[in-house]
Amino acid sequence: MPTRPKFLSLLAPIAICVLLAEAAPDFGLIGFGAVSGEGVSTTTGGAGGKTVTIKTLAELEAWAADREKNSTPEVAVISGRISSPSTVLITIKNGANITIQGEGRTGELQNVGLNIRDYGNVIVQNLKIHEVLYPNDAVTLDNVQHGWVNRCELYSKIGEGITVDTYDGLLDIKKGSAYITISWNYLHHHMKCSLIGHSDNTGQQEEDSGIRVTYHHNWFSNTDGRNPSLRYGAVHMFNNYFDEISDYGIAVRDGGHAKLENNVYHNVKLPMSTDKFPVDGLPNGFICESGNVLSGSTGAKVISQTGCDFWTASSLPYAYKADPIATVEEEVRQNAGFGNNPVTGVIHAKAKKTVWNRKGSRRDVAGRKFKTPLDTKPSHIYY
Repeated sequence: MPTRPKFLSLLAPIAICVLLAEAAPDFGLIGFGAVSGEGVSTTTGGAGGKTVTIKTLAELEAWAADREKNSTPEVAVISGRISSPSTVLITIKNGANITIQGEGRTGELQNVGLNIRDYGNVIVQNLKIHEVLYPNDAVTLDNVQHGWVNRCELYSKIGEGITVDTYDGLLDIKKGSAYITISWNYLHHHMKCSLIGHSDNTGQQEEDSGIRVTYHHNWFSNTDGRNPSLRYGAVHMFNNYFDEISDYGIAVRDGGHAKLENNVYHNVKLPMSTDKFPVDGLPNGFICESGNVLSGSTGAKVISQTGCDFWTASSLPYAYKADPIATVEEEVRQNAGFGNNPVTGVIHAKAKKTVWNRKGSRRDVAGRKFKTPLDTKPSHIYY
């Protein structure tokens, strides 16, 4: 039998490593969350601090209370499922340097929301948070300076009996929060998805004009509006995947600026708009967009002003590389969401994660179909 030359045997493992390296997504911190400012070089959360494992609601409430006026680095690991029959809001305020993360594939909060306010250097990652009843949000960042929400799954329910006030937001970013990155999350089956800036009131203009958020490689699926909705501040979105959006993708108002690059919109009624929510006495929003793909039944863009001159080296002060548009759908669907263990760095396979396909029936990522039909969305109006 012919033998393979020795040099080819030596090269084979190198070639395999190169191919794997090229195929692996970059899950590191990119975007505004990585930018130096406010005395912080980058977002590190509780790195270097002690680790606390939390298994009950009482333990989570006690830990949150202990974090008030506390800047000692600390990592809180949510182990298992924590739920409540009545909605609970965990408020973490007036401190800095925390990471809240799930343990492996077990970290889950049901009807328990996180409100992080007046805080610096925050990481929330690898958590499943769902069905947090109104008036609470799944995750709120209020005046958070340096924050990273990464590889989480956030969702509720849609369909018969669900109204606009059954749930509030999945991921709301308000009150001047800046240096924020939202990456590799799966947001789905919800009506009011992600609000950036909470009021048209001009008294909020000065604070919220400083909002700076990067969204990349997130999956917005079977949601209605606020994907996201932006007031006053600036948002950079690249390589996100939107599908089955019954109202609108991004709406920019009150003079806010959005830069949208290499995103995919499939079956999105209104993918992007600067004019959806005009406010007397305030300018409409600005959208500078390039490389985006609109497919299926997606409607037309509504952009009356671009404001591309806003985006300079000082307003977008970080390095990034948008992935080719042809790779975005598959890459995001396969990798966004709950399932990465940040403690060990292991990315767990999600062979049976349930998703909704374009024809209205469920399937897992391997293509096997389920019999449950797609939820229908009621008609409604909200802002």
